Amino acid sequence: MAIPTQMPYPTLGSESSSCGRSTCEVDVRHHASLGEIHDVQSSENRNLFEKVWTLSTEDNNLELYGFRRFKTTHLLNLRLLEEEIGRIDYQIYQSGLRLNIDPTPADMLGLKGCRKDEDAQHSDDILDEQLILKLRDLLKQYDDGLAAFNRIMAMETCSMIDDQRRRPLRTGISLREVYKTRLVRVDLPPRTLQDPFQRCLHKCLRWFRYRSLSGAVLTNQDGEKGEPPTYCKRATHTWNFRNTVALADSIWRILVALAANVFIIVPLTILSYQSSKGIQLITVSVWVVAFSFLTSIFFKGSNQATVAAISAYAAVLAVFVSNGSAN
Repeated sequence: MAIPTQMPYPTLGSESSSCGRSTCEVDVRHHASLGEIHDVQSSENRNLFEKVWTLSTEDNNLELYGFRRFKTTHLLNLRLLEEEIGRIDYQIYQSGLRLNIDPTPADMLGLKGCRKDEDAQHSDDILDEQLILKLRDLLKQYDDGLAAFNRIMAMETCSMIDDQRRRPLRTGISLREVYKTRLVRVDLPPRTLQDPFQRCLHKCLRWFRYRSLSGAVLTNQDGEKGEPPTYCKRATHTWNFRNTVALADSIWRILVALAANVFIIVPLTILSYQSSKGIQLITVSVWVVAFSFLTSIFFKGSNQATVAAISAYAAVLAVFVSNGSAN
Protein backbone atom coordinates (compact mmCIF):
# COMPACT_ATOMS: atom_id res chain seq x y z
CA MET A 1 0.00 0.00 0.00
CA ALA A 2 1.43 3.30 -1.03
CA ILE A 3 1.97 5.78 1.73
CA PRO A 4 0.68 9.22 0.73
CA THR A 5 3.25 11.87 0.72
CA GLN A 6 2.68 14.79 3.03
CA MET A 7 2.36 18.20 1.41
CA PRO A 8 5.10 20.48 2.59
CA TYR A 9 3.90 23.40 4.62
CA PRO A 10 5.26 26.82 3.68
CA THR A 11 7.78 28.09 6.08
CA LEU A 12 8.05 31.61 7.41
CA GLY A 13 11.02 32.32 5.25
CA SER A 14 9.20 31.44 2.04
CA GLU A 15 6.22 33.67 2.93
CA SER A 16 8.44 36.63 3.65
CA SER A 17 10.36 36.11 0.43
CA SER A 18 7.14 35.95 -1.66
CA CYS A 19 5.79 39.06 0.03
CA GLY A 20 9.06 40.79 -0.63
CA ARG A 21 8.95 39.86 -4.30
CA SER A 22 5.34 41.08 -4.67
CA THR A 23 6.19 44.35 -2.94
CA CYS A 24 9.14 44.86 -5.22
CA GLU A 25 7.00 44.17 -8.28
CA VAL A 26 4.41 46.71 -7.11
CA ASP A 27 7.14 49.29 -6.53
CA VAL A 28 8.61 48.64 -9.98
CA ARG A 29 5.22 49.02 -11.66
CA HIS A 30 4.53 52.16 -9.63
CA HIS A 31 7.84 53.72 -10.62
CA ALA A 32 7.27 52.69 -14.23
CA SER A 33 3.83 54.34 -14.28
CA LEU A 34 5.25 57.48 -12.68
CA GLY A 35 7.98 57.51 -15.32
CA GLU A 36 5.40 57.23 -18.11
CA ILE A 37 3.34 60.05 -16.62
CA HIS A 38 6.46 62.20 -16.34
CA ASP A 39 7.37 61.47 -19.96
CA VAL A 40 3.86 62.40 -21.12
CA GLN A 41 3.92 65.64 -19.14
CA SER A 42 7.37 66.48 -20.48
CA SER A 43 6.20 65.85 -24.03
CA GLU A 44 3.11 68.04 -23.52
CA ASN A 45 5.21 70.84 -22.00
CA ARG A 46 7.68 70.60 -24.85
CA ASN A 47 4.90 70.81 -27.45
CA LEU A 48 3.29 73.71 -25.60
CA PHE A 49 6.53 75.64 -25.41
CA GLU A 50 7.20 75.00 -29.10
CA LYS A 51 3.73 76.30 -29.94
CA VAL A 52 3.97 79.54 -27.94
CA TRP A 53 7.61 80.10 -28.97
CA THR A 54 6.66 79.85 -32.64
CA LEU A 55 3.85 82.39 -32.22
CA SER A 56 6.06 84.74 -30.18
CA THR A 57 8.85 84.88 -32.76
CA GLU A 58 6.90 85.54 -35.95
CA ASP A 59 7.74 88.26 -38.46
CA ASN A 60 4.29 89.72 -39.16
CA ASN A 61 2.19 91.72 -36.71
CA LEU A 62 -0.93 89.70 -37.41
CA GLU A 63 0.52 86.62 -35.72
CA LEU A 64 2.75 88.44 -33.26
CA TYR A 65 0.12 90.73 -31.70
CA GLY A 66 -3.07 88.74 -32.24
CA PHE A 67 -4.62 87.20 -29.11
CA ARG A 68 -7.92 85.44 -28.52
CA ARG A 69 -10.38 87.59 -26.58
CA PHE A 70 -12.61 84.80 -25.14
CA LYS A 71 -15.75 86.90 -25.40
CA THR A 72 -18.19 84.19 -24.29
CA THR A 73 -16.00 83.17 -21.34
CA HIS A 74 -15.73 86.77 -20.17
CA LEU A 75 -19.49 87.20 -20.41
CA LEU A 76 -20.07 83.95 -18.52
CA ASN A 77 -17.78 85.07 -15.73
CA LEU A 78 -19.53 88.44 -15.47
CA ARG A 79 -22.98 86.80 -15.45
CA LEU A 80 -21.96 84.44 -12.66
CA LEU A 81 -20.65 87.37 -10.59
CA GLU A 82 -23.83 89.30 -11.37
CA GLU A 83 -26.05 86.50 -10.09
CA GLU A 84 -24.02 86.03 -6.92
CA ILE A 85 -24.01 89.76 -6.14
CA GLY A 86 -27.72 89.93 -7.00
CA ARG A 87 -28.59 87.39 -4.31
CA ILE A 88 -26.69 89.37 -1.69
CA ASP A 89 -28.22 92.63 -2.93
CA TYR A 90 -31.72 91.16 -2.61
CA GLN A 91 -31.08 90.15 0.99
CA ILE A 92 -29.73 93.60 1.87
CA TYR A 93 -32.68 95.39 0.25
CA GLN A 94 -35.24 93.19 2.00
CA SER A 95 -33.48 93.74 5.33
CA GLY A 96 -33.59 97.48 4.73
CA LEU A 97 -37.29 97.38 3.86
CA ARG A 98 -38.01 95.48 7.07
CA LEU A 99 -36.80 98.52 9.03
CA ASN A 100 -40.01 100.36 7.93
CA ILE A 101 -38.17 103.64 7.41
CA ASP A 102 -40.13 106.17 5.37
CA PRO A 103 -38.47 106.89 2.00
CA THR A 104 -37.38 110.37 0.99
CA PRO A 105 -39.89 112.70 -0.73
CA ALA A 106 -38.18 112.34 -4.11
CA ASP A 107 -37.84 108.55 -3.71
CA MET A 108 -35.17 108.32 -6.40
CA LEU A 109 -34.64 104.61 -5.69
CA GLY A 110 -38.34 103.81 -5.94
CA LEU A 111 -38.53 102.23 -2.49
CA LYS A 112 -42.26 102.94 -2.19
CA GLY A 113 -43.03 100.45 -4.96
CA CYS A 114 -40.68 97.70 -3.78
CA ARG A 115 -42.23 94.37 -2.86
CA LYS A 116 -41.48 93.28 0.71
CA ASP A 117 -40.60 89.70 1.45
CA GLU A 118 -42.22 88.59 4.70
CA ASP A 119 -39.67 85.82 5.14
CA ALA A 120 -36.71 88.16 4.81
CA GLN A 121 -34.13 87.99 7.56
CA HIS A 122 -33.30 90.85 9.88
CA SER A 123 -30.24 92.98 9.21
CA ASP A 124 -28.59 91.69 12.40
CA ASP A 125 -28.76 88.15 11.04
CA ILE A 126 -27.34 89.04 7.61
CA LEU A 127 -24.80 91.83 7.92
CA ASP A 128 -21.70 90.41 9.51
CA GLU A 129 -18.00 90.79 8.83
CA GLN A 130 -17.87 87.69 6.63
CA LEU A 131 -20.67 88.94 4.34
CA ILE A 132 -19.14 92.42 4.11
CA LEU A 133 -15.74 91.05 3.09
CA LYS A 134 -17.35 88.69 0.59
CA LEU A 135 -19.42 91.51 -0.91
CA ARG A 136 -16.38 93.75 -1.25
CA ASP A 137 -14.41 91.01 -2.98
CA LEU A 138 -17.26 90.21 -5.39
CA LEU A 139 -17.83 93.87 -6.24
CA LYS A 140 -14.12 94.39 -6.89
CA GLN A 141 -14.03 91.38 -9.22
CA TYR A 142 -17.22 92.54 -10.93
CA ASP A 143 -16.04 96.13 -11.43
CA ASP A 144 -12.59 95.08 -12.63
CA GLY A 145 -14.15 92.53 -14.97
CA LEU A 146 -16.52 95.10 -16.48
CA ALA A 147 -13.75 97.63 -17.00
CA ALA A 148 -11.42 95.03 -18.52
CA PHE A 149 -14.15 93.66 -20.78
CA ASN A 150 -14.98 97.18 -21.95
CA ARG A 151 -11.35 97.74 -22.93
CA ILE A 152 -11.17 94.36 -24.67
CA MET A 153 -14.33 94.98 -26.70
CA ALA A 154 -12.97 98.37 -27.78
CA MET A 155 -9.83 96.77 -29.25
CA GLU A 156 -9.38 96.17 -32.94
CA THR A 157 -10.31 92.62 -33.92
CA CYS A 158 -9.52 90.27 -36.75
CA SER A 159 -10.63 86.76 -37.57
CA MET A 160 -8.45 83.73 -37.00
CA ILE A 161 -9.14 82.84 -40.63
CA ASP A 162 -6.94 85.78 -41.62
CA ASP A 163 -4.00 83.78 -40.28
CA GLN A 164 -4.03 80.18 -41.45
CA ARG A 165 -0.87 79.64 -39.42
CA ARG A 166 -2.95 79.27 -36.26
CA ARG A 167 -5.41 76.76 -37.62
CA PRO A 168 -3.17 73.67 -37.34
CA LEU A 169 -2.25 74.74 -33.80
CA ARG A 170 -5.89 74.35 -32.72
CA THR A 171 -7.23 70.88 -33.37
CA GLY A 172 -10.84 69.78 -33.31
CA ILE A 173 -12.40 72.91 -34.84
CA SER A 174 -13.90 73.44 -38.26
CA LEU A 175 -13.21 76.18 -40.77
CA ARG A 176 -16.47 77.88 -39.75
CA GLU A 177 -15.30 77.99 -36.13
CA VAL A 178 -11.97 79.43 -37.23
CA TYR A 179 -13.86 82.11 -39.17
CA LYS A 180 -16.00 82.97 -36.14
CA THR A 181 -13.07 83.08 -33.70
CA ARG A 182 -11.95 86.65 -33.10
CA LEU A 183 -8.47 87.84 -32.23
CA VAL A 184 -7.70 91.20 -30.62
CA ARG A 185 -4.85 93.27 -32.02
CA VAL A 186 -2.96 94.83 -29.13
CA ASP A 187 -0.73 96.84 -31.48
CA LEU A 188 -3.54 98.82 -33.11
CA PRO A 189 -5.61 101.77 -31.80
CA PRO A 190 -9.17 101.11 -30.55
CA ARG A 191 -11.77 100.44 -33.20
CA THR A 192 -14.09 103.02 -31.62
CA LEU A 193 -12.27 105.61 -33.73
CA GLN A 194 -13.12 103.84 -36.99
CA ASP A 195 -15.95 104.79 -39.30
CA PRO A 196 -19.00 102.50 -39.50
CA PHE A 197 -18.55 101.81 -43.21
CA GLN A 198 -14.94 100.86 -42.62
CA ARG A 199 -16.08 98.25 -40.08
CA CYS A 200 -18.60 96.93 -42.60
CA LEU A 201 -15.88 96.75 -45.24
CA HIS A 202 -13.66 94.79 -42.85
CA LYS A 203 -16.46 92.26 -42.23
CA CYS A 204 -17.00 91.83 -45.97
CA LEU A 205 -13.31 91.12 -46.52
CA ARG A 206 -13.37 88.50 -43.76
CA TRP A 207 -16.43 86.88 -45.34
CA PHE A 208 -14.80 86.76 -48.79
CA ARG A 209 -11.73 85.21 -47.18
CA TYR A 210 -13.89 82.52 -45.60
CA ARG A 211 -15.72 81.81 -48.84
CA SER A 212 -12.47 81.49 -50.81
CA LEU A 213 -10.93 79.10 -48.27
CA SER A 214 -14.08 77.02 -47.87
CA GLY A 215 -14.17 76.45 -51.62
CA ALA A 216 -10.44 75.75 -51.97
CA VAL A 217 -10.01 72.02 -51.42
CA LEU A 218 -7.15 69.80 -52.31
CA THR A 219 -7.53 66.76 -54.52
CA ASN A 220 -5.12 63.90 -53.98
CA GLN A 221 -4.15 61.24 -56.44
CA ASP A 222 -7.24 59.14 -55.65
CA GLY A 223 -9.55 62.06 -56.38
CA GLU A 224 -10.67 62.49 -52.76
CA LYS A 225 -11.31 65.88 -51.25
CA GLY A 226 -8.96 67.11 -48.60
CA GLU A 227 -8.53 70.10 -46.33
CA PRO A 228 -8.10 73.68 -47.56
CA PRO A 229 -4.47 74.74 -48.00
CA THR A 230 -2.92 76.19 -44.86
CA TYR A 231 0.58 77.60 -45.02
CA CYS A 232 4.08 77.03 -46.32
CA LYS A 233 7.24 76.32 -44.37
CA ARG A 234 8.41 78.88 -41.88
CA ALA A 235 11.87 79.24 -43.43
CA THR A 236 10.39 80.47 -46.71
CA HIS A 237 8.57 83.38 -44.99
CA THR A 238 5.55 82.80 -47.20
CA TRP A 239 2.77 82.28 -44.66
CA ASN A 240 -0.72 82.20 -46.07
CA PHE A 241 -2.16 85.15 -44.15
CA ARG A 242 -4.12 88.24 -45.04
CA ASN A 243 -4.18 91.40 -42.97
CA THR A 244 -7.79 92.39 -43.59
CA VAL A 245 -7.52 95.24 -41.08
CA ALA A 246 -4.84 97.03 -43.09
CA LEU A 247 -6.56 96.11 -46.36
CA ALA A 248 -9.89 97.56 -45.21
CA ASP A 249 -8.14 100.71 -43.98
CA SER A 250 -6.38 101.23 -47.32
CA ILE A 251 -9.54 100.64 -49.37
CA TRP A 252 -11.52 102.99 -47.15
CA ARG A 253 -8.91 105.75 -47.51
CA ILE A 254 -9.02 105.41 -51.30
CA LEU A 255 -12.83 105.52 -51.32
CA VAL A 256 -12.86 108.61 -49.09
CA ALA A 257 -10.35 110.36 -51.37
CA LEU A 258 -12.41 109.49 -54.46
CA ALA A 259 -15.63 110.68 -52.80
CA ALA A 260 -13.98 113.97 -51.82
CA ASN A 261 -12.83 114.54 -55.39
CA VAL A 262 -16.32 113.77 -56.71
CA PHE A 263 -17.99 116.18 -54.29
CA ILE A 264 -15.59 118.95 -55.24
CA ILE A 265 -15.06 118.51 -58.97
CA VAL A 266 -18.58 117.55 -60.09
CA PRO A 267 -20.51 120.47 -58.51
CA LEU A 268 -17.85 122.98 -59.59
CA THR A 269 -18.08 121.66 -63.15
CA ILE A 270 -21.87 121.93 -63.11
CA LEU A 271 -21.78 125.45 -61.68
CA SER A 272 -19.32 126.62 -64.32
CA TYR A 273 -21.93 125.95 -67.05
CA GLN A 274 -24.82 127.61 -65.21
CA SER A 275 -25.48 131.31 -65.60
CA SER A 276 -28.70 131.65 -63.61
CA LYS A 277 -28.27 132.62 -59.97
CA GLY A 278 -31.29 130.61 -58.84
CA ILE A 279 -30.15 127.43 -60.53
CA GLN A 280 -26.70 127.82 -58.97
CA LEU A 281 -28.22 128.17 -55.50
CA ILE A 282 -30.34 125.06 -56.06
CA THR A 283 -27.28 123.12 -57.21
CA VAL A 284 -25.25 124.23 -54.22
CA SER A 285 -28.09 123.35 -51.84
CA VAL A 286 -28.54 119.86 -53.30
CA TRP A 287 -24.86 119.03 -53.07
CA VAL A 288 -24.52 120.42 -49.55
CA VAL A 289 -27.51 118.37 -48.34
CA ALA A 290 -26.13 115.23 -49.99
CA PHE A 291 -22.71 115.86 -48.46
CA SER A 292 -24.31 116.35 -45.04
CA PHE A 293 -26.18 113.04 -45.16
CA LEU A 294 -23.18 111.07 -46.37
CA THR A 295 -20.89 112.65 -43.77
CA SER A 296 -23.30 111.83 -40.96
CA ILE A 297 -23.82 108.23 -42.06
CA PHE A 298 -20.37 107.06 -43.18
CA PHE A 299 -18.10 108.98 -40.82
CA LYS A 300 -17.85 108.57 -37.07
CA GLY A 301 -17.12 111.99 -35.67
CA SER A 302 -18.47 114.41 -33.14
CA ASN A 303 -21.33 116.76 -33.95
CA GLN A 304 -18.96 119.71 -33.92
CA ALA A 305 -16.63 118.01 -36.43
CA THR A 306 -19.58 117.17 -38.71
CA VAL A 307 -20.86 120.74 -38.65
CA ALA A 308 -17.36 122.07 -39.34
CA ALA A 309 -16.92 119.77 -42.36
CA ILE A 310 -20.31 120.71 -43.81
CA SER A 311 -19.62 124.42 -43.28
CA ALA A 312 -16.23 124.17 -45.00
CA TYR A 313 -17.75 122.35 -47.96
CA ALA A 314 -20.56 124.89 -48.29
CA ALA A 315 -18.04 127.72 -48.07
CA VAL A 316 -16.02 126.30 -50.98
CA LEU A 317 -19.09 126.16 -53.24
CA ALA A 318 -20.29 129.58 -52.08
CA VAL A 319 -16.91 131.16 -52.92
CA PHE A 320 -17.00 129.63 -56.40
CA VAL A 321 -20.54 130.95 -56.99
CA SER A 322 -19.67 134.45 -55.74
CA ASN A 323 -16.54 134.62 -57.90
CA GLY A 324 -18.51 133.47 -60.93
CA SER A 325 -21.17 136.12 -60.35
CA ALA A 326 -18.55 138.84 -60.03
CA ASN A 327 -16.93 137.84 -63.33
